[in-house]
Amino acid sequence: MVRIRQIDSIPHKILFYLGFLIVILFLGLAYWQFSRYREDVTTINEINAKSTNLPTNILVDDLYGPCDVDDLYGPCGTTVNEIAQYSYVRIKYRSNLENINLINSWYLRSRVHNGESGYNFVSLYTVSSNDKYFIVNHGWVPLDFDKDSIDHNQINRFFEGRLVQYDTQGVGQDDIFGSDYIFRIDKNFIEREFSIEYPNIQLPDYYIVLTDYCILECINIIKPYDAPHLSYAFQWLFFGIVLSVVILRKNKLI
Repeated sequence: MVRIRQIDSIPHKILFYLGFLIVILFLGLAYWQFSRYREDVTTINEINAKSTNLPTNILVDDLYGPCDVDDLYGPCGTTVNEIAQYSYVRIKYRSNLENINLINSWYLRSRVHNGESGYNFVSLYTVSSNDKYFIVNHGWVPLDFDKDSIDHNQINRFFEGRLVQYDTQGVGQDDIFGSDYIFRIDKNFIEREFSIEYPNIQLPDYYIVLTDYCILECINIIKPYDAPHLSYAFQWLFFGIVLSVVILRKNKLI
């Protein structure tokens, strides 16, 4: 009761209540940045756990190794070559590309490489012989890149990189059907966009991010950008503590 009366009699009530709302905001931002830091650590650990010098060979049509393109829809059946998040794979196919067809390509927005703004160039392919589909992130391209200048028949005869799970639709920045630009690689969005033209379209659980033989610049998924999330977390925590001390001292509560 004494403490309640003391708060009721404080000289700067607006500062007290409004200030602590801002303190709560600062603490929330600190927690968010720390969560992002933990996510980055987990991602890097997962990538390092699957680091290998040689990729698992994945054939689109002919059986080349223990896996083929169907295995992108689930595990290969062996623990050695299990297909999972960040697995290092090589999708190989016939040299004459008789069974591979390009469906569409997009610019994945807001991607920076060596300080230069640009996009990731993303393509959707179909395997006509078995009615399967897969998505390839070809790496970074500049803002003035023309996707129509790419002859997909001249692209290297295999895709080599890491398997990555799809993004999910967040709040705002909705993707639009028929646009050349997307904010994320969303499995459900892409399946819905082409469900009329390709009624049987069903994307696998992962898409491949090329780490070699890219169109221009590959994405360094093994050593991603080291964002200072932990520093930001301590920064917001410090702001919250300092503001709390100022509010309490201003109201003579400490």
